[in-house]
Amino acid sequence: MKKTRTFSERFWEKVVVASPDECWIWNAAKRKSPIGGGRYLFYGHLKAGVTAGGPGKMILAHRASWELSNGPIPDGYLIDHTCHNTLCVNPKHLRIATPKQNAENRQRHSSASGFRGVTWNRDMKKWCAHYKEHGTRHHLGYFDCKHEAAEVARRARNEVFTHNDADRY
Repeated sequence: MKKTRTFSERFWEKVVVASPDECWIWNAAKRKSPIGGGRYLFYGHLKAGVTAGGPGKMILAHRASWELSNGPIPDGYLIDHTCHNTLCVNPKHLRIATPKQNAENRQRHSSASGFRGVTWNRDMKKWCAHYKEHGTRHHLGYFDCKHEAAEVARRARNEVFTHNDADRY
């Protein structure tokens, strides 16, 4: 008689598990989007009270990993990758976050400067430091040195944001 595998067994066989502190890479279907990330087709329930999208619904692999390891994700919350690797499903690299907190932790860099929150202003011929919160861009000043502008932007984000791990060193 053929044994039916559990959701957990089917899920974890698609993961390249490394040491507990390293990224565990999702190695199956990938979402077709610019930011990447894994996805997993879910049929049925993980365990009592956890639906993970419901029968026949797609669930992102990192969300399935969280629910398998920690239980349900509260309504209105996202799962944030502290490692910034969207294919990582290591539960130690995941945390619950509000959409605002998740946005704070994104790593975005200007192609011109190579720094987050620093752009070149052609008219001023200086580097402009800024950050964005709730859709509003906050101007921090103009600088001759892009490294100085980057440090001003980093410090401002640290005062305003709670989940910008990349800025805290």
